[in-house]
Amino acid sequence: MLIPGTTGWSDTLVVFLATAALVLLPGLAAGLLLRLRPLAALGLAPLLSTTCLSVSAVVASALGVRWGLAPLLVGTVALAAACAGLGMLASRVNAALAVRGRWGGRWRDLPPAPRFDAVWWATLVGVLLVLVLVLVTISTELRSPEALPQGPDTIFHVAAPQWGLENGTLSSFEIGRFNSPTWSGFYPSAFYAFTATISLLTGASVVVSSSVFVVVLVGLAWPLGCVVLALALFGRRVVVALSAALLSVAFTTFPYLLMGFGVLWPNLLGQAILPAAVAAVAGVFRPAGRPAYAVGDRLRSAIVLALGAPGLVMAHPNAFVTLCVIGGLLVLGRVLGYAFRQTSGRRRLAVLAGVVATLAAAAAASVVLRSGSMFATGAAGPERTPSEAWQDLINFAPRHTRPLPVLAAVVAIGVVALLVRHRGVRWLVPALFGTLALYWLNIAVDTDTVRWLTWPWYNNAVRLHTAAILPAVLVGTAGLVALVDLGTRLVPSTLGRRQVLGLRVGTAAATVVVLGAVCLDAGVQADAHRHILHRYFHPKAADSWASGAELRALHELSAKVPEDAVVAANPWNGGTYLYVVSGRTLLIPTEKTNTPGDRQLLASSLDRVGTDAEVCAAAERQHVTHAITGGQPFSWAGDRVQQYVGIDHVGSSPAWRRVAAAPPFTLYERVGCAGAA
Repeated sequence: MLIPGTTGWSDTLVVFLATAALVLLPGLAAGLLLRLRPLAALGLAPLLSTTCLSVSAVVASALGVRWGLAPLLVGTVALAAACAGLGMLASRVNAALAVRGRWGGRWRDLPPAPRFDAVWWATLVGVLLVLVLVLVTISTELRSPEALPQGPDTIFHVAAPQWGLENGTLSSFEIGRFNSPTWSGFYPSAFYAFTATISLLTGASVVVSSSVFVVVLVGLAWPLGCVVLALALFGRRVVVALSAALLSVAFTTFPYLLMGFGVLWPNLLGQAILPAAVAAVAGVFRPAGRPAYAVGDRLRSAIVLALGAPGLVMAHPNAFVTLCVIGGLLVLGRVLGYAFRQTSGRRRLAVLAGVVATLAAAAAASVVLRSGSMFATGAAGPERTPSEAWQDLINFAPRHTRPLPVLAAVVAIGVVALLVRHRGVRWLVPALFGTLALYWLNIAVDTDTVRWLTWPWYNNAVRLHTAAILPAVLVGTAGLVALVDLGTRLVPSTLGRRQVLGLRVGTAAATVVVLGAVCLDAGVQADAHRHILHRYFHPKAADSWASGAELRALHELSAKVPEDAVVAANPWNGGTYLYVVSGRTLLIPTEKTNTPGDRQLLASSLDRVGTDAEVCAAAERQHVTHAITGGQPFSWAGDRVQQYVGIDHVGSSPAWRRVAAAPPFTLYERVGCAGAA
């Protein structure tokens, strides 16, 4: 649990190394045993590691095994063994298919790629520089790894994994029991599997583990995935690797807005591993006769996709839906290209008819599978005027974030470059425009008709704009590569053809100039990123749930609460963070769990426990022995604060004894109960 004020960033080196190892090593071992190319195995490692942890947690829970190092090691070994067997099998199947018919060449194993060439080192250097850039950017706002984004969902995201460690389960089918012992269903818990396991390995609190894990996702996993995907689409070139790495952390929405908004940490994990999943799709459907750098041959890419899909779903279903959209457009591009290459009009029509039928089936699935609660999520109606929405869209500046015109220009150049130079990757243009269109429709229109398209993202502008960031990074990469190629042509041929460290001087010079010019905008980008982080990590008092001082106050009061006590607190006032700093059980863990029955009765009437036998009986059933009052309600709690008036007024009841105070909170103990023996 968190002991406030005891951990700084300088104390987290071991936590960072353990986190990086947990994110990379299980998946990297699996990828290498599957016989992927080394750089591809590194880029896809976070995706496969996510599957390893999340599936192992589900299986361990189903078998009644408490989560710990043993199930983690068993899951890692099982994934590695499966990949080793599948790697050998894939080679045999490819060899058998390669000699059969006209399509045999599509199934050949890819020739070995250079292992430690300039592209490898460019990727390594680029990602490490990005990590440093992320650390520098966030350092002024996340001044401590104990810092928490002040959002309504933060309490669940740090308390659920702590509960999972205490109860020995981090399964997606069990984690919701933190909110209610009778809960059943599915909730994506891969994020908690990582943070709880990091805490288990290092002894760090779940709060500190979460902060470090977010940095590793943003600074390592996401850039690596973007680089490997860009190499798969645009070819194995140094400029591709550097451009993709640089642009991966240039946009505000992802990763920085998602670091604070909500907080949507499970979405952040899903988005961070999304490029790896798209790279696997690209490997399956790579253009024939164009062996640009790919994840692996078609069969191994399909295996990676199959293995990675469970991890993507248990990271967050939003990421899986986005994969279906982006991957679907990739496949659609390949199919349409195949159709237009047909010389037979009948065959062309048959392929196009299949495309139409598939799109109709996808539309029907959206209707049939529609979740009523997700469809109704969010206040109905537009939040921006159409002109404001256009400005937000063009400048990649959702939800009052600062505009990024230079990045917008780079993306615009990339659109032109894709249409002119990259026939096999033109599907990125509709992927970018389509996701941005969904965002615009959500903030500028948001009718029931629009919600038929946006409900998988909870009709939420931030989630929708996040879906557009991966296409934007890739399109922007195409733009930077085009500028570098243009600059290379301007270098005198006698100089440009010379090579230094395996690179042509002309290309190297153009790369330095173009990427250097983009880096001149880094200050503007960093200010935009810090601006949005400040909103969530340093809000005004009315928008804060639990400040550092309040966490210290709760920890001080917890020393006077027995370990087996159940404490009632108004979650809108931040009192429920008592669990995070002490492990003491809360009657109502979050503001979303004031469920009908004893909880609602006690929330509204706990101050009458000494005079109302029904309230007394409910308190006895729920073992409520203490209560905490005080604190400032969150700004948009509104009338919902009144649901907890019984807890807030226990100080006026003789059935409650004041134990201690640590401003702004006061601790009370129940000393009376109507009708109790």
